[in-house]
Amino acid sequence: MNEQFDVVLRGYDRKQVDAFFERLDADAVTAEELRKPSFRVAMMGYDRHQVWDAVEDRVAAPADEPGGHGVHPVESSSGGTYGKEFDLVLRGYDRHQVNVILSRVEAGTISTEELRETSFKVVMRGYDRHQVWDAVKGFAGKLEGQTEE
Repeated sequence: MNEQFDVVLRGYDRKQVDAFFERLDADAVTAEELRKPSFRVAMMGYDRHQVWDAVEDRVAAPADEPGGHGVHPVESSSGGTYGKEFDLVLRGYDRHQVNVILSRVEAGTISTEELRETSFKVVMRGYDRHQVWDAVKGFAGKLEGQTEE
């Protein structure tokens, strides 16, 4: 295990976290465990935020890295990918909701105002939130430019 975590009061059980990362390095973690890892809270354990950040980094790591799962292109209804690829992260925006909005952008059935006011649910194993909002802002800017012409 390459991760180094601070030991804090009421953190995650150190042995359990170490065992999880060792199994992750050995590719012995099931998809269910990866979607919903759960760790016991101990009197003195690893910092919870650091552990979750490390799990999230591992889930979003490139496929050629140990435990990596790569980047997932966003599929459009016509089989294309909108020219966007979003990282799949432990806690991100609901993939279905994002795909529905992007298909409406592609079809031209959404206004700039509606696009800017869109909100997405945060779920386990969703699209990276920053990347989605950067794309939404970009599409809104393009839509604004089209309506002004």
